[in-house]
This record gives sequence, C-alpha cells and structure tokens, in this order.
Amino acid sequence: MTITNNDDLWLTAVLRPAGVLSASAVERLAEEMTSVARTANIVVVNLVAAQVTDVEALAAALKGPGSLLSAPDKCLLLVGADEELLAALDRAGGEIAAIETEPTPDADLALVA
Repeated sequence: MTITNNDDLWLTAVLRPAGVLSASAVERLAEEMTSVARTANIVVVNLVAAQVTDVEALAAALKGPGSLLSAPDKCLLLVGADEELLAALDRAGGEIAAIETEPTPDADLALVA
C-alpha cells in the first residue's frame, strides 16, 4: 500500500525506557524522541519502569521533542511522571502533557485472574 498524502496517516509511537535514566540515557531518549517526533502525531513516553535521577535534565531534554509535537494534531504525553518531574516540566516550560501514575496492586491481580 502506498500512502500519497501524510494527512491519511495518524501515527502514535510509544517509548518505554526502563532502568536508571542517567545523563547519557536522557540524551539518547531525547534523540530517539526527536527522531520519532518528526513523523508521529503522538509520542507517548511511559516512564513507569524508569528511574529519573535528574528531573531538571530530563525536563530540559524534552523541550526539543515537545516543540516538534506542539501543533494542533500532535502531542507529547508522559505517563508515570512524578510530582518532582511535573514541577520541573512546569519550570522548563513548553507544551508537554503528563500523567502522574502510581502502581495499583489490584491492577496486577486483575491481569493474573
């Protein structure tokens, strides 16, 4: 199938880093997000399995991809941002949507049942 018009395609990308987000990991994540943001409408970054050690550095690194995803038909959505990261994102500015999540024990049990 050949798509001749980009308006015919809506693309959502999901990135789920895991482990400690060191300075080099934050840089790599920002590079990957920037690459994906050039073609995707929505980029979802699930941080639930990641440990953010420097929230200010992550917030600053997200400004580039966030600006690429600030058009009316685009969005950068962070899932699993804690209060500290949400505050850092506010200080850094930009258009990044974020959802704070906490694991619920019942959700894991529901998957097993």
